[in-house]
Amino acid sequence: MVLVIHNGLTKKDIPYEAQIIRVADEYDAIVSKRQYKSHIGISDTLKILIENTKPTNSINQSSALHKVVDNTNLGKNNPIIVKKLFKVVIDDIEYEIYCTEKYVNELKEELKRFEQIKDYLEKMKKAKKEKDKNYYYEGAKMLLKNKETLENYTSIYEEYKTAYQTRKAIIDNLYHEIKIIKKLKV
Repeated sequence: MVLVIHNGLTKKDIPYEAQIIRVADEYDAIVSKRQYKSHIGISDTLKILIENTKPTNSINQSSALHKVVDNTNLGKNNPIIVKKLFKVVIDDIEYEIYCTEKYVNELKEELKRFEQIKDYLEKMKKAKKEKDKNYYYEGAKMLLKNKETLENYTSIYEEYKTAYQTRKAIIDNLYHEIKIIKKLKV
């Protein structure tokens, strides 16, 4: 396969570094969300890059370039570089999973704390003696942080639950992306 970019250069004439930059730039341009286009998923982006490694027969028969390469099929991207990009992308996804999981674990701890507050307040409502009611009330107050109050803790608790569920879904999607990427063939 011959890689052709501009001015009739073939793969052997194009510095390897330039081939790497081309693939990286194309990946970034496709995967990045822009105001004038919607986001394309990582695995779909890699599928496009794979497609760009395949030969194309779109060269005009009368072109000088066509005569130089003697009817050779051409691909825009070096398949070796695209394959190496897979590893970089998987490493990046795994790092994102790691960071998100750390945050999810922190959220899990906060949710436990809010469950304790909720538990104390329920026990306070059920308590018959004033002494017990005060005990549970003070216990709930001790678990509050920063600007949390017993009046606003339920809305903050709901925000934490939503954040937790959202991040868990992100992690699941990222694991799914890795599975798809590992099945792709260049």
